Amino acid sequence: MIKIEVKASRAVDFNSQEPLYVKALAWESKLSFDMNFQQVKPKCCDVFVWIGVWRNTIKYWVLSSKEVEKNKYYSKGQHRGNTGEGQLHLKDDNIGEFVKYESKPKELLEKIIAAYNKQPKKR
Repeated sequence: MIKIEVKASRAVDFNSQEPLYVKALAWESKLSFDMNFQQVKPKCCDVFVWIGVWRNTIKYWVLSSKEVEKNKYYSKGQHRGNTGEGQLHLKDDNIGEFVKYESKPKELLEKIIAAYNKQPKKR
C-alpha cells in the first residue's frame, strides 16, 4: 500500500493585495508568484502529489518523501514547536528545478509507483 499526500496551491501575483480570484496568474505571466505547500509531513507518507493551478494550466509534481525531505527548499518546522512538519515554497525563481518531478495526468499512477520505489524499503 502506498501512502500518498496530495497538496494544491495556486499561482497568484505575489505583490498584489487584490482578492485571490483577481490576482490569479496565467501560466505565461512573468509576474512573481509563490505557491506555498504547507503542513508537509514526509514521515507520514511515501509519496507527495502536488498540484499547481494557474488560470489556464494545471501542473502536477510527484516526489518521494525522501526527495521532499532532502530538497533544499523544504523548510522544517513550519510552526514553532512542530516536529516532522514543514513547508516548501515553489516560486517563479525555482520552479525550473522541479521540472524533473512533473507529471501529466495520465502518467500519475506510473510516476507515483516510481517515486514510491525510490523510498528505502521498510522492514
